[in-house]
Amino acid sequence: MIKQLILLFHVFGVFFYQIIFSGDITVSQQLPGTMQAGSEIVVEIIVHKNDVTGFAKVQQEIPQGFSVEEIDTKGATFSFKENKVKFIWMALPSDEEFTISYKLKADATLTGDFTFGGKFSFITNSERKNIEIAKATISVTEELVAA
Repeated sequence: MIKQLILLFHVFGVFFYQIIFSGDITVSQQLPGTMQAGSEIVVEIIVHKNDVTGFAKVQQEIPQGFSVEEIDTKGATFSFKENKVKFIWMALPSDEEFTISYKLKADATLTGDFTFGGKFSFITNSERKNIEIAKATISVTEELVAA
């Protein structure tokens, strides 16, 4: 009976330690609110991962009419297929916080408002977790024509 009580005490101790001492994992994106058709912008995704290690993935759906080119992957495998941007790590960077980026180019005929979101997926304690990236909207306006 005493062994079970001690074991229960240790389990609760580890649980409360994780709650108190582990910070939140956050993922945010930075991109301008407007861009001109036919132009390029840089999209940055900031990952504050605390002590998460191992396999992880950032994925975003890109609306039709945009193309993407990698800039800074922080060691991830980068792909852009079927309008999905993916950064995949077998082992996350050791930094507690890091920034990845890519170039987003709007087609010359594209106009309107477009929403960008996504998610950061990782494995902790043999369990898959997802953190949603807050959505942001870009307004694409007509290309300026030189007089």
